[in-house]
Amino acid sequence: MVKKPVIKIEDTRRAKLQASPKGLRKFKEAAFGLSAHWGLYSLSSGGNEWIYYADRIPYEIYRKRMEKFNPVRFCAEEWADLMVESGQKFLLITSKHHDGFCIYDSAHTDFTVMNTPFRRDILAELAKALRDRNLGLHFYYSLVDWTHPAYRKNWGKYVEYYQNQIRELCTNYGKIEGILFDGYWPNAGSFFSDKAAKEYFAARGPWDLAGTYDIIHKLQPDAVVTNNTHVLPLKGEDYQVWELDLPGENKIGFNCTEIGDRQTACWWNLNAGWSYQPWNHNVKSAESLLATYRDVRARGAVFLLNVGPRPFGDIHPEEQAVLRTMGQTIRRLKI
Repeated sequence: MVKKPVIKIEDTRRAKLQASPKGLRKFKEAAFGLSAHWGLYSLSSGGNEWIYYADRIPYEIYRKRMEKFNPVRFCAEEWADLMVESGQKFLLITSKHHDGFCIYDSAHTDFTVMNTPFRRDILAELAKALRDRNLGLHFYYSLVDWTHPAYRKNWGKYVEYYQNQIRELCTNYGKIEGILFDGYWPNAGSFFSDKAAKEYFAARGPWDLAGTYDIIHKLQPDAVVTNNTHVLPLKGEDYQVWELDLPGENKIGFNCTEIGDRQTACWWNLNAGWSYQPWNHNVKSAESLLATYRDVRARGAVFLLNVGPRPFGDIHPEEQAVLRTMGQTIRRLKI
């Protein structure tokens, strides 16, 4: 008999807070949200948002991408209007992905959009545009950080760093409606057995998730928190998310087949990947995505549909067309 690997999951039982009933209800009733993966990796000519790790790019070389990040076509109002047309009620956007680059003005690192030719706080502009249209704002935040020196050398300092950034996200952009964490995958033991993967991904100590969840819920009582762990939700987490699978399914190979007692959500991509990849361009049809949307909603889950904005700052016209068609159908059929 093959023994199942022992999964060590961080204990968050000391978390004191959860999202308010009002915040949970709003998230559930939102039903449909837009997700966006956007950062320096969007400037690539191959690969995806993991290219820093996959190609073992030296930090000094990767950092030079900042000189080319100048998305002059970015217009927060256009993004927000597209969401209104698409019937989406909130935006989930990568404030910081695994490469450590921040698309907002952080006081705790210089590896941010403010040190690019663009020099504008993308999150601040989105926060205003969304608020003006009564749309919600959720932040994706990677716990993993391939480029921050403390991540490998001083774990206590790194936890302090990332929690300080969470405080920024919860205080600098008005009311937010949620935070989704990524990078903590307790059942990925076989993946971390590789020496290189350990160097880039493995934690050097506890994340203090309980403390982090309480920071969020104290500063933003209505914000829903999830962690893309692929295990049952922990105390302090408010919903359970599946990637490219329906709740309880694991066709993709790493999702959780158990459904907990929290709200559920399904995270899909509109194109072939999560980030902008013109060499891998394969936009899904509105019909197929609407079928998935119906399946997700039939199970009571929230549907998160991801796009990869282009380096210029806009969302691909084909992706926009699909989103608008979905919105028209959702309104017409009242689904």
